[in-house]
Amino acid sequence: MVKMDVNYKILIGLILILTLFLNTAQAQEYGLLWSYETGDFVHSVSISSDGSCIAAGSRDDKVYLFNMEGNLLWNYKTGDDVWSVSISSDGSYIAAGSDDDKVYLFDRAGNLLWCYKTGNAVYSVSISSDGSYIAAGSRDDKVYLFDRAGNLLWCYKTGGIVRSVSMSSDGSCIAAGSELYDDKVYLFDRAGNLLWCYETGNTVYSVSISSDGSYIAAGSRDDKVYLFDRAGNLLWCYETGNAVYSVSISSDGSYIAAGSGDDKVYLFDRAGNLLWSYKTGDGVASVSISSNGSCIAAGSGDDKVYLFDRQGNLLWNYKTGYYVLSVSISSDGSCIAAGSRDDKVYLFASAQEIIENAKEAILSAREKGYNVKEAESLLSQAEQAFGAGDYAEARDLAYRAKALALDIDQDGVPNDSDFAPTIKNIYVYGAIAVLVIAFAGACFVFARNIKRRKEYQAKVREYKAKYEKLKAEGFEPDEELEELLK
Repeated sequence: MVKMDVNYKILIGLILILTLFLNTAQAQEYGLLWSYETGDFVHSVSISSDGSCIAAGSRDDKVYLFNMEGNLLWNYKTGDDVWSVSISSDGSYIAAGSDDDKVYLFDRAGNLLWCYKTGNAVYSVSISSDGSYIAAGSRDDKVYLFDRAGNLLWCYKTGGIVRSVSMSSDGSCIAAGSELYDDKVYLFDRAGNLLWCYETGNTVYSVSISSDGSYIAAGSRDDKVYLFDRAGNLLWCYETGNAVYSVSISSDGSYIAAGSGDDKVYLFDRAGNLLWSYKTGDGVASVSISSNGSCIAAGSGDDKVYLFDRQGNLLWNYKTGYYVLSVSISSDGSCIAAGSRDDKVYLFASAQEIIENAKEAILSAREKGYNVKEAESLLSQAEQAFGAGDYAEARDLAYRAKALALDIDQDGVPNDSDFAPTIKNIYVYGAIAVLVIAFAGACFVFARNIKRRKEYQAKVREYKAKYEKLKAEGFEPDEELEELLK
């Protein structure tokens, strides 16, 4: 019996070691792709569904937009702190709310489409999937809804500061959370009708709505996580050990993540069952869940970004330079953006996902008839590096393979926008320049010859005129002179 117990313990130990190894291996698939230093705290980040664009709002009064490779596409200077940003699914539109009392909407190119002056600081914004509708919550105790053209569709006066707003994918439902003597969760339809409101025990710091508006999660300073259905029925509430700063719901409402001041990340199912909780080193300011609930990102006061799977396994964490204020995860969980009080925006990603993206780019280029042998070679090296566990090298090689597939001649112009995708444009421009110079030279010689011919003809006319005058005066030239003049 003792022997069996010993063997059993050994077996359990081996299983735990194997599980730890597998989790560690999986964790290593994620890594820091880049970080960018802004001028002050990064209050808010928002990532497009596919991870291709990352928006950020900072205490340096700026809105930023980056691509997945970490290139700063543009930034825009507002009049004060940018508290909140929200990006459409494909990254085409970016909404922002600022302490200068304004709501902003930009397109991907960085053009300011419009801004709207509210009555006080705008703490929260939320944009519909296609960018058709923008909701905002303000310190003037109002919820606002705009269309893409900047028209104010409606505003609603609550009883306190609107701390958080969240919009369904199609903009049909807007949830809001308020504070200061109001402490309510609200739900509106697109027309501005108040469908219901529910009073919690304190400030509602965060709300999150499912894609179709069927479920609404809320986190409150009364230390509770709430879940409501669209009709306003309270499905359940769960008391944590401290204020709930952030909630995030999966697309279909099946899973709800929460971050609390008791230093924990929580995951619940729709029925209200606590699936797991994880103790971090400080208060959890922000959580974000992937569309299907498979991955949960969290940002904590212990200066770390965390990533968990649905089972509660810690896949990975990263130590930043200070308190992590905001996290945002792509739909499939492959990319995680973070904003920190160390004044930086971060992007983390899975090497495997980047390799898959490179494969798609190469396949597309091959189907268009481009020579992708070099890109395929880089991709093969990336897969080998991934297999060997060198995920950083795998990411770098996969990025290079994708870049080459998208721009075969590597002249900085994507294939689809390049008039000569297989020849570097500098060579084309050089050849054109040589032809232009040669043509200009030929034109110069031709023009010079024309000028000389005209001068010669003028001289001939002049001499003939003199000759005719001499003949008229009685001069008789000999036959040789007559012939010469002819």
